[in-house]
Amino acid sequence: MKRFLLCAALLAALPMPQRLRAQTVDNILRDALTSQISERLAAQRALQQSRRGGVLGLFGYNAIPDGSTNAVEVTRGQAGSSNISPTLQLGQLGFGFTVSEAFPLFLESYIGYARYDPRAYIAGGDETRSLPTRWNNVIGTIGVGYDIRLAEYLWLRPIINGSLGYAASDASLLGAFINWRRERDISFLTDKHMNVYGLGGALMLAYYDYTPARDIDVELRYTQMQLQTFGDTPEAVRGNSTARTLGLWTRYRWPTGLEAFGRPVRWVLDGSGSLYLGDQRDSIGFGWAVKVGGGIEFDVGRYEFGAAGINLSRIRLIARYFYGDGGVTGTSVGIGMSF
Repeated sequence: MKRFLLCAALLAALPMPQRLRAQTVDNILRDALTSQISERLAAQRALQQSRRGGVLGLFGYNAIPDGSTNAVEVTRGQAGSSNISPTLQLGQLGFGFTVSEAFPLFLESYIGYARYDPRAYIAGGDETRSLPTRWNNVIGTIGVGYDIRLAEYLWLRPIINGSLGYAASDASLLGAFINWRRERDISFLTDKHMNVYGLGGALMLAYYDYTPARDIDVELRYTQMQLQTFGDTPEAVRGNSTARTLGLWTRYRWPTGLEAFGRPVRWVLDGSGSLYLGDQRDSIGFGWAVKVGGGIEFDVGRYEFGAAGINLSRIRLIARYFYGDGGVTGTSVGIGMSF
């Protein structure tokens, strides 16, 4: 046993052959390189997952109809820094109306858009890029509902909604334009896109109380949409998302004592609050938002602008202040219409 231990000690003391040392170094370098590549691949997969979920979340925000449609810019950066710029721009416009009291079919149509830098906003970076790498989302939503009268001024309105959207980078839009103009397929540009459809519905409780002295509108609405990629969407950005929003919207109108277009002119105050309960909450960066504003309303019903029995009755000029969770603020000026 002593002889064996002595031999082992002598062998350990002998210098390692050059070839064996080279093989050991090669193994260490190969293991390190393999580990580094694996870490980078994992980080890239995580970024793709973040971008996919973020894009679908932004779709969810714009797919759900909002009674007080608006445009919002969310900026990331440090105060006083020269590189501050809007990294997320959101907007929506649309309308909804009941066909008539005799036929209380409710119809709505909205279109929303978003423009953003996927690295600075979705991937969590603090700085925007100077290169044209921004993405653009457009989604349209239609809804069909029916008004069920619960009391003299109270209505229950179930709604079925469907959406169709498209997202593309600036480079992809440029590639599509070149393909259209020159009939040249630039696949490394045009494959940066996403096709999305959505199905869902809403349940609204509405209170409408109209008198010559004032008008009161109150709507409490819960909406849920299931969004899914489809078609030639690249595999890396395929997925699904669920958007849920609980919103309260109110409006109060009363005469100013003036007339225009042969009808009374009215003051308008309105406000709304939205609570984002679905996947869009993480993507937009705030969990709730409040909008308050006011303006003036003109009654143009006597001129019967419209078609197919649907006429424009009132036009509103409204200024609003927007405040969201996390210190998101903004102002907007818009035009509202009633049919």
